Amino acid sequence: MIADTYGKKSDLPVHHGKLAPKTPSRGAFRRLYQILGAIATIALLVFYFTRKQDLPEVKSHEVYTVTADGVRKGGLDGVQSEEDLDKLYHSTVEFYDLNDYQGTHDGNADGDVVLFCMPLRNAEAILPTMFKHIMNLTYAHEQIDLAFLVSDCSDDDDTLGALFDYTVSLQAGKLGEKLYAEETEAKKKSVKGSSDLYLNYMDPDYVERVQNAFQPPFHAEYSKPFRSVQIFHKDFGQLIGQGFSDRHDVKVQGIRRKLMGRARNWLVYNALKPYHSWVYWRDVDIEMCPGDVIQHLMKFNIDVIVPNVWRPLPEFLGNEQPYDLNSWIESEQGLELAKTLQEDDVIVEGYAEYPTWRAHLAYIRTKDGNPDELIALDGVGGVSILAKARVFRQGAMFPAFTFENHAETEAFGKLAKRMGFIVGGLPHYTIWHIYEPSEDDLQEIARKERKRRHQRKGKQN
Repeated sequence: MIADTYGKKSDLPVHHGKLAPKTPSRGAFRRLYQILGAIATIALLVFYFTRKQDLPEVKSHEVYTVTADGVRKGGLDGVQSEEDLDKLYHSTVEFYDLNDYQGTHDGNADGDVVLFCMPLRNAEAILPTMFKHIMNLTYAHEQIDLAFLVSDCSDDDDTLGALFDYTVSLQAGKLGEKLYAEETEAKKKSVKGSSDLYLNYMDPDYVERVQNAFQPPFHAEYSKPFRSVQIFHKDFGQLIGQGFSDRHDVKVQGIRRKLMGRARNWLVYNALKPYHSWVYWRDVDIEMCPGDVIQHLMKFNIDVIVPNVWRPLPEFLGNEQPYDLNSWIESEQGLELAKTLQEDDVIVEGYAEYPTWRAHLAYIRTKDGNPDELIALDGVGGVSILAKARVFRQGAMFPAFTFENHAETEAFGKLAKRMGFIVGGLPHYTIWHIYEPSEDDLQEIARKERKRRHQRKGKQN
């Protein structure tokens, strides 16, 4: 056993000199630096020339701003000089006291700015009717920001292009004339076909009301431009068809509503500004709606409020029917049903597979009821929602996941209540959804048409 320099015993041979690494020569250092420099240079060149190929090309979304002069894609395209850039720098600092944007019962008079949100998918054909409703809003147009989200349209639909066209005319104050000219031209070319046959079986009084809904004289706001128009284009992977049977099949409701929740959240959180006091959600396919709908809902001054939504039917089906069954009061049976489901299961209201026995806003309606009667709700439908902007600022959203066995608007109602907000509905204040014939309805109409033709032939013979 040998003791080393530090007194530690070891079986290994001991070198009694100082333990130090061999010092390399200056030439070795120079060669090392040259090698490292060459490696770094090559790495930088490779990164520079290949980074575009290495990164996946992701198309996120597109934003368009509409004015009377046309459509401008989002970005800093307006910065063309040092003066423009200086103005941009000075405009980047803003101060808002959110206490000034809480919303009042008479926002129209108090200057409350409303964010009007509308998701669109394969909506090209219904846009003319939709824009008539928008122009017919009697809330001051200069206090409404319009925000549209176009997503997941089919290849044969040009909702985005049509939206550009109509909104430019809208902001120029010429959309009414444009729509009238299009209708006049369409009537000259139109041939009554099978798609119009259902009108023969609708209540004549209702058909007449629809036809006369947008006849002059118009109110003072009708042709006025809006405070602003923004159009967003983003796809979410919606693979469910837009036919009535596709959209309302119970098997796809959970998937569909979660995707719709994602779209609604994306739209509101991209469009919401600090100066917005209210957010008004509206579906595109509304046929009849009072022009003062925003003021009527607003005057109750609660956090979330919805009207009743019905739809017309052919006379052989009873003339009319509740449409939106997603506005409801929770029941003991509904709570018990939820306990039997998996955490990710979504209750689809109005379907036999989910017997909740809830009280629906739609069925509380009476024709002579007080349109100002307000009742508390747990779930809400998405056809027409007015909510205070602070509801979204404080974190409420349209869950794109299962929340208490619900998703999207129904889950939004439950979440808002859980957060302490007031949620309510008007059972006797009704707006009307368009009638979309189901496959069974179309078959019945075809059967009745054949019967009518046979009867005519019999009379002629």
